[in-house]
Amino acid sequence: VKDGMFQYPDLPTAVNNINMDLFVDNKDGVIDNTVVDLRKLHLDFGSNPVEAKAKIENLKDYRMAASLAAKLNLAELTKMFPMDGLEMKGTFNINANANGVYDSINHIIPAVDVAMGLSDGFVKSKEFPIPLENLSMASTVKNTSGKMAETTINVSNFSMLMDGERFDASAIVQNLDDYTWDIKAKGGVDIEKMMKIFPMEGMTLSGKVKADLQTKGKYSDVTASRYDKLPTSGTASLKDFKYITKDLPPVGISVAEMNFDPRKIDLKTLQGTIGKSDFKTDGIITNYMGYVMGNNETLKGTVNFVSNLFDLNEFMTESETPTTEDTTSLSVIELPKNVDFLLHSNIKTVKMMDYTMTDANGDITVKDGIANLSNIKFNLLGGGFLVNGAYNPTDIKNPKYDFGLKIENLSLREAANAFSIVKQFAPVAGMAIGNFSADFKIGGGLTQQMMPDMATINSAGLLKIVEATIANSKLISGVTSLTKLDNTDNVTLKDVLASFTIKDGKLSVKPFDVKFGSYKTTISGSTGLGGALDYALKMNVPAGKLGSQLTSLVGGTADPNKEIPLNIGLGGTFTNPKATLVSSEQKAAVKEAITNTAEQKGKEVVTDLVKDTKAKDLVGNLLGNKKDTTKTDSTKTSATKPVEDALKSKLKGLLKKKKN
Repeated sequence: VKDGMFQYPDLPTAVNNINMDLFVDNKDGVIDNTVVDLRKLHLDFGSNPVEAKAKIENLKDYRMAASLAAKLNLAELTKMFPMDGLEMKGTFNINANANGVYDSINHIIPAVDVAMGLSDGFVKSKEFPIPLENLSMASTVKNTSGKMAETTINVSNFSMLMDGERFDASAIVQNLDDYTWDIKAKGGVDIEKMMKIFPMEGMTLSGKVKADLQTKGKYSDVTASRYDKLPTSGTASLKDFKYITKDLPPVGISVAEMNFDPRKIDLKTLQGTIGKSDFKTDGIITNYMGYVMGNNETLKGTVNFVSNLFDLNEFMTESETPTTEDTTSLSVIELPKNVDFLLHSNIKTVKMMDYTMTDANGDITVKDGIANLSNIKFNLLGGGFLVNGAYNPTDIKNPKYDFGLKIENLSLREAANAFSIVKQFAPVAGMAIGNFSADFKIGGGLTQQMMPDMATINSAGLLKIVEATIANSKLISGVTSLTKLDNTDNVTLKDVLASFTIKDGKLSVKPFDVKFGSYKTTISGSTGLGGALDYALKMNVPAGKLGSQLTSLVGGTADPNKEIPLNIGLGGTFTNPKATLVSSEQKAAVKEAITNTAEQKGKEVVTDLVKDTKAKDLVGNLLGNKKDTTKTDSTKTSATKPVEDALKSKLKGLLKKKKN
């Protein structure tokens, strides 16, 4: 092409003075031996000349010699090739030369010498009416040997002004075999304005960043974890930051300030909100260089976390399938395995599902993908809690927990209504009026909705009830139906200390005492996972208050005020309890009580009847008192014989047992 030109009819300036000399040759048909020789290329974009030439031989290792020189007026180019709503100004210069072989396998590049620069730059678009002004930059790329290790890229004096905020930066990158850098940045950036220039779909960002940073180092020191040889220092701050996306509640950071050095980031302060929640943090973060640049290295830190309100409900996911119930639910929270953090927390109010916890404080350690809780204290449902233990989601399909809990002064009814474990194994607590305390350990698996898997629960501990009552329960009416006891509609628990275990889907309790009305009762037994009851009750009942099932055993021979032990088995379920007498134990207990009562009564009656010493001795013999029978009582005459016969007859009548 010689002396060529073209011009679009609707544009003011032509591209002219076009001259090109291109030669392509292949002598043997082998594509690797092709020669592409652009001997000359020249054109003028208005008054902006572009000059280039290039020769490439052997398309296998690309032996080349090329040069490019241009000086472009960006304002004039914008007029020649207009883009809707875009305005540019400034002068861009480039002068580049390359000579040598490009071989990526052997890490060989052509010797290069590139210089380019921008001065008086200006960029403005209709989407973002605030321009980037005073854009300037000078950059060079040099390599004299063709070895990648001897390449130097230098970006110096980059600066810009955006809405009064100035930003300056410089960077030197050397040795492309082992990247070595020296980067400096200082200034401020308005994130919201940058987002208008470079929009991101589904995300809104705003805020002002200020930084004064410097970092140096080699990539080999990063891979070898020699972070002491990576000097990084400076300060950074963020103000009025907002992050909005459809997947999370809005995040806002009012202020964040931090200092850097090679070993750590000193987080001076970080204050902000997540949805309705507020937070304030400070602390130290270490090994950040290894975490960012290394191969799955661990980020470590100690952070203080303070909040007036932390609402976890805003982080819950919504069910995709509409239901008549609440569509929000928790899902298993996976913890990063390459984070080692100690979090000192102090939160006035925490909301999770229907629970509101107050005055929460303690330590949480996240390490190896496991969260360990240490002395976490909070108030919930009017009671005080102390938690130590671990949450382990390392097997994301089978997460586990293992906690030690101390509970003080919590309402029995509130516990039954709020906690699935109490509702499952001890639903009678929902009918109780009173508070309890507990000290126990509990562990097991979690479902994918972060709820306890009832079949895997293992627990053991102590339950303390200072005073409580249970009324109007089928459990009570089922037991009292066997007796004619008065005032037994209520069960009273006072100073109860009960030991319990949960294992293999069964809650077992060791014997503890309660009162049915005014009658002491000892209870022990178990509740199954399906709600099945298996309890034994032992209570002392006056003989005159026994139910019809025991009348045939007692008859009328026992003292009606004498207490007889009653053994009751409580089976069925909580909604349909079944109370029965434990027959074999009961018969033996009742007969023993009757016999003891009759014998004692006989002794009392005979003792009252006989006043003189001789008669007392005689009665003693009849009742089995020890006496030397080898001696002959000379006082015993025919006169005492009638008395002896009368006493024998009387005692036989008192001690006589009925056939049944």
